[in-house]
Amino acid sequence: MDILNRLPEDRFEAIDDLLAFISIYDDEERTRRYFELLEAHRTDIEGKVCVEPGCGLGLMSEKLARLGARRVYAVERNPHLFALAQKRLAACEQVVLVHADARTFVPPEPVDVLVHEFYGQLLYDEELHILDGLSWAPRLVLPNGGKLRGGLTFVEAMEDSVVTPEVVRRLEGALVSGLFDEAGLPLQFDVLEWRYGQGLHVPDFVSLEGRRGDLLYFGLEVQHDGQAVCQAGVCGNWSYAWTWRAADRFRLWFEQGDRAPEALFEWCS
Repeated sequence: MDILNRLPEDRFEAIDDLLAFISIYDDEERTRRYFELLEAHRTDIEGKVCVEPGCGLGLMSEKLARLGARRVYAVERNPHLFALAQKRLAACEQVVLVHADARTFVPPEPVDVLVHEFYGQLLYDEELHILDGLSWAPRLVLPNGGKLRGGLTFVEAMEDSVVTPEVVRRLEGALVSGLFDEAGLPLQFDVLEWRYGQGLHVPDFVSLEGRRGDLLYFGLEVQHDGQAVCQAGVCGNWSYAWTWRAADRFRLWFEQGDRAPEALFEWCS
């Protein structure tokens, strides 16, 4: 879903965030797997204080309340999402809805559990950096890790009548999402890793030496305690990113942009 007409910048950002959450909640597999993660930690949640920064429409905060949390601070800065969360959470007496930026919110009491949905399509290109800069420390973060993983295939195995090898070669150096259907393509190797409390690990470069294929792709894997929760190609909210292979080594890193960290990519000679 894209906004097609020109709007003032602040209104564009507010509606853009709203549309992003609609897309998130359209991914029923993603929601199911997040709920399974919360249910597996019911004993950590029941009777405890929880926070959901960037609560969106309040779906996870509502689940925390149903799992018996003593109090849930649902924090949301977007005015449209805040209003919609108010309606969803009105019957949840233990939920305190806070209209604030998650980066500046400081809970008024110790927090047992923090639940978040801050993963970007390239792992760190959304809001994960917020968790690396908190001035307070929850006892448990759900989920607490993730990886960007990669793979190689041959463009001839993926091409169609429009996206031909000649077209793909023109994309050298660009990471393009939604280019092909990733169903069934395995994620073969690690590229980046994030762990709560340790931050983002970015290697100097990633080597493809000894690996066959002329089409490189990347996919997110959300993890908790090193185990996969959900991933691109299975949960539809995230798709693979694709690019033409131009060398045997590459770099992928992030710099802070206007709204979120921006991914930078280059082939290494």
